Amino acid sequence: MTRSSSLRRSALVLRWGACAGLVVLACGCRERERTAGEQAASVRFDVRVSAVERAPLQRHVRVTGSLYGEEQATIAAKVAGRVVGLYHDVGDVVMPGAELARIEATDYELAVAERRRALEQALARMGLEALPEADFSVDALPAVERARLQAENAAARHERGRVLHERVPPAVSDQDFADLRTAWEVAMADHELARLSARAQLAEARTLRAQLDSAEQRLADTLHRVPDGVRPSDRVESDGADAKAEYAITARHVAVGDFVNVGAALFEILDPDPLEARVRVPERELARIRVGLPARLRVEAYSEEFVGRVARVNPAVDVRTRTFEVEILVPNAQRRLRAGSFAKVAIESEIDDQALFVPKSAITTFAGVHKVFTVKDGKAAERVVALGESVGERIEITSGVSERDGVVVQPPAGLVSGAEVRIVVDGSAESVGSEVK
Repeated sequence: MTRSSSLRRSALVLRWGACAGLVVLACGCRERERTAGEQAASVRFDVRVSAVERAPLQRHVRVTGSLYGEEQATIAAKVAGRVVGLYHDVGDVVMPGAELARIEATDYELAVAERRRALEQALARMGLEALPEADFSVDALPAVERARLQAENAAARHERGRVLHERVPPAVSDQDFADLRTAWEVAMADHELARLSARAQLAEARTLRAQLDSAEQRLADTLHRVPDGVRPSDRVESDGADAKAEYAITARHVAVGDFVNVGAALFEILDPDPLEARVRVPERELARIRVGLPARLRVEAYSEEFVGRVARVNPAVDVRTRTFEVEILVPNAQRRLRAGSFAKVAIESEIDDQALFVPKSAITTFAGVHKVFTVKDGKAAERVVALGESVGERIEITSGVSERDGVVVQPPAGLVSGAEVRIVVDGSAESVGSEVK
């Protein structure tokens, strides 16, 4: 026999030996498991049983989101120029109207002076010291009054010439009478022209006034302030009070000496009270969410809950995510919550009067599967259950047991389905066949 044949035979023998060993090992394991199960089944366990209780339960819609300031804005430059003053920085709390930054104002002051002199010149041409009201009549202007008097004089001369021209024989020739009539018509035209010219001068003066107002506004805009206005939450104050907002500065984007253009960001501010939790709720919960529902909120920084209410519900569902946005106002008078924080939110919806509860100690969990033990004919029966809301030391069971069942509290180690049990009540044991109904 060749050496290669001998090696193949040896390998075959080793392979058959290994397979036989595995078979023997598997049989032994199954035998030990069967023996252990039989031993467990033969042992009688003393257990305490609790009834499945039906009780009212406040249902929640649980979602996550982030906190935002109810009002947050970027203060941008209204005019171009060099920054010459900064009066606040990040972290400062400021009131509406507080000064934030100033832009160099020299160019804007000169523009105001130029527009003011132009307006004064226009008013002087009309013989006015101040711009009149909108219902002002131009007939009171000196130039128009002069033209009116000339027209009246020409009319009087024409009337006298007519009388003389109509005498027999005429005292005024036809040519002279025609000249008088022409002079009268020219004077009337000059009067109307003076009125039109006065209206044009008055309109020009009003244009210059508007340009002056614009220049003064640009000059005023060199000083940037915290905006003042009505917040959305002010409109829903229960007592109708006009609450004054406070703003916190969250960012500063410029330094003294920087040149900024119109629209350049200077500061970012937000209103920290109340904060607004924005969450996205699945479409299936649409019927359960409405404005005014209370909500409880948790953040990582604190162990306690914060209470808010649903303030706005987006009427449209996002077609991409099949969710809709809900905004929850959370009072933050102590400034403990911070905008940008991640929040876990539980929105209180309806109350369920048919919820089933068992003690938490009755639940056993392995590999993500939740189970309880019930007692039937004196033996333990294992049931897979689905868990719901947790309330104190009790937990809701949504499927797997009924109100007629009783569950084993703190199942003893080694308790398996089919094991004989003895129900212990107040330290005494009932018969083996006892069962909680």
